[in-house]
Amino acid sequence: MPMRRRIPLALLAAVTVVAVGCGHDPKARFGLTTPPERPSAAPLAATPTPVPRRQPKPTQREAEHLRPLIAAWAKAVRKGDAERAAKFFALPAIVAQSDTMQLATREDARTFNAGLPCGARLLAVQHNGRFIIGTFRLTERPGQVCQASGQLVRVAFVILSRHFTEWREIPDTPGAAPGPSKPEDPETLPRPGIEGSNAA
Repeated sequence: MPMRRRIPLALLAAVTVVAVGCGHDPKARFGLTTPPERPSAAPLAATPTPVPRRQPKPTQREAEHLRPLIAAWAKAVRKGDAERAAKFFALPAIVAQSDTMQLATREDARTFNAGLPCGARLLAVQHNGRFIIGTFRLTERPGQVCQASGQLVRVAFVILSRHFTEWREIPDTPGAAPGPSKPEDPETLPRPGIEGSNAA
């Protein structure tokens, strides 16, 4: 999944997880290939499934408890198993790299994970507001060309009922907040199921 770090921001959709990416574009990182035939993966809009406006904020202990879940998603991506990787995502779910999109169907989630040109190995997790930030090292993966293998990438997750409701690639800088709007207040970021959410 999708960050300005050692390589500029250009979806482990896989503490994106955005195209940004390490694919065929040398400026890409952990990027998502978005096929034109994906009619259900569209810019964020009102969705029919409401979720709480304010979500629980995990502690560091809770982040560590969920670390194996994030690592299992990363392993599925690293092994090229997009079907399994897709099962870690709630529906709908938000994914954000250079653009913010909503995964409305299981096929959207599968395509997102299949489009990540690099695999990833989880190194650390850290809590940040309602997010769990995963730090990953990019790896090669079957059937793809990863041009940034060995580089670090950070993905912010919101996890409810052991599924990712949000996956946001973020800058690889200490204290960086998930998303482009009001970094001092992550609660202002759009999320699935919230009436009137718009693309970032």
